[in-house]
Amino acid sequence: MDSTQNPPEQRPGLPRTLGDVLYSGSSQALVSEKNWVRLAEAVADGDASALHALYERTHRPVFTLMVRLTSNRETAEELTVDIFDDMWRKACRYDPSMGTVLGWVMNQARAKAIDWLRLEQLQKGPQPVPEGGLLIIDAPDYRDVMHFNEQSGRLRAALTLLTPEERAAIEIAFFSELSYTEVATRLKQPASAIKARIRSGLRKLAATALDKNPCEQADLASVHAIHALPPSQRAAVEAHLSGCYQCKRELESLRAVANSFVAWPTDVLRPAAPLHARLARPVSSAATWSAPAWEDVAPGISCKLLATDTEKHMVSMLVRLVPGGEYPPHTHAGVEELHLLAGELWIDDRKLHAGDYNRAIPGTGDKRVWSETGCACVLVTSTKDALG
Repeated sequence: MDSTQNPPEQRPGLPRTLGDVLYSGSSQALVSEKNWVRLAEAVADGDASALHALYERTHRPVFTLMVRLTSNRETAEELTVDIFDDMWRKACRYDPSMGTVLGWVMNQARAKAIDWLRLEQLQKGPQPVPEGGLLIIDAPDYRDVMHFNEQSGRLRAALTLLTPEERAAIEIAFFSELSYTEVATRLKQPASAIKARIRSGLRKLAATALDKNPCEQADLASVHAIHALPPSQRAAVEAHLSGCYQCKRELESLRAVANSFVAWPTDVLRPAAPLHARLARPVSSAATWSAPAWEDVAPGISCKLLATDTEKHMVSMLVRLVPGGEYPPHTHAGVEELHLLAGELWIDDRKLHAGDYNRAIPGTGDKRVWSETGCACVLVTSTKDALG
């Protein structure tokens, strides 16, 4: 993996830039945009492992955006698979001069979702014009929105039944994509305790009483339901499941619970089950990508730096604002693209909701960017943006 070992440092006497803030305190080797471009080029050349690698890097923000735009988990999963199948056929069209790879992927995802929404409305036939006289053509079916909101309400209510330890074990395992043994290491707790907490928490969310005489493998079946088994244990557990009705029934019940995690109150979602095997060119043996860690870069702001282009002075990253958090006033040195994944965000007098998109051109500026609710976004912008 290429990395940028020597990021730009703050320059005395000159206006502070975004790059000064992002890189001055970073403890990680930065991933080079050239590495991403090579992946896109390899996909265009027919390298299936490169498609899988690109999927590993981008499928979670893509899936999250699809959920926000469609309000339907199944649709979001289908469209996510479609996006990467399209890349397999159309990666040759990617032009690095037009922007970063992550920006290209996210824009492809947005266009795919909007095309799907428009097709759905066309298939339903003419719709009555609302009293206000405006017809929203790029909105999801109101029934999907209502169902998603109801699911969110039910899940949030169910989460109150969990102990803090149960919720932490499930949330870290599922959304950080860690095995239960890795969660145990992170929390400095026994692995047996993490297994038990995941099982008891999932059973509470499923509103199902524990069996009086559970199989001794029940904890592992529960962990398997949220894909938190270490690779070394998967074959043995799956062999056990094939012959244990009790554990198989538990697994099926708790996988339905995992499907509801699309409504979990978090910023970047993940599909309930891996989707890579459904790609046009599935690769099961490809190495899993190790994502960069979140880093606090300013009060109330954390970033996950996904790719840095030191030649074009561009960065692709995930950004989080805490409730009430503010991004500093800034002037754009290049094109800025923002895909809001969670929460609400004010940019001057415009309020963005989850799923919205904002594009700014060089020379323009934002005087106030803040979030009352807290938010998360994909942000592609120039490291030369002048702050303050």
